[in-house]
Amino acid sequence: MSERVQQHDCDVITQYRDEIYARMPDAAQGALNAFIRNLFGDDGLVRAYLHPVATPAGEPATMPLDLCERAANQASRYPRLLHRHERELAAVAAFVQSCGYYWCAYQQVLGRPAAQNAETMRFYRSRIASAHKALLEEPLRQLRRCHADLGYTLAQVLGMEHDDTADPQQVARIQAALGSVMMQMP
Repeated sequence: MSERVQQHDCDVITQYRDEIYARMPDAAQGALNAFIRNLFGDDGLVRAYLHPVATPAGEPATMPLDLCERAANQASRYPRLLHRHERELAAVAAFVQSCGYYWCAYQQVLGRPAAQNAETMRFYRSRIASAHKALLEEPLRQLRRCHADLGYTLAQVLGMEHDDTADPQQVARIQAALGSVMMQMP
């Protein structure tokens, strides 16, 4: 690849990443902002969030970033969330909860091996779950290191932890907000 093409590709990724940062949920907790920035350090995920995905028949293709921004806004307004940090956690979780799906969908568009041997829905679900875990594991670890309570709660909300470190009622409220949002999405 020529130096000019590499520079252009770098510039495009920087622009895409800047757009994600401009539209990510605005959290008063700097640790949550850092979590999102760490997650979107992955160039493939940045591209996936800005690559249009298919929608129901008759609807125009939509960018995952648009869907995630809408989901984050709706989750943060869920009426049963009791505290500001719960609203922020719900918004961040809604923004990133489908990252594995969008990453896999983008890999499939690129013709990468993700779909070559895929014959069953079980395979697709397994592939998405693996991508979800791989993408979120390190950013969540870093979040837990700098803000343990937020990190463990977000990890449980996203299905990455199954211990009793986080408040189960709080996790349930945040997950209810995410479920409510998913029921409203196209």
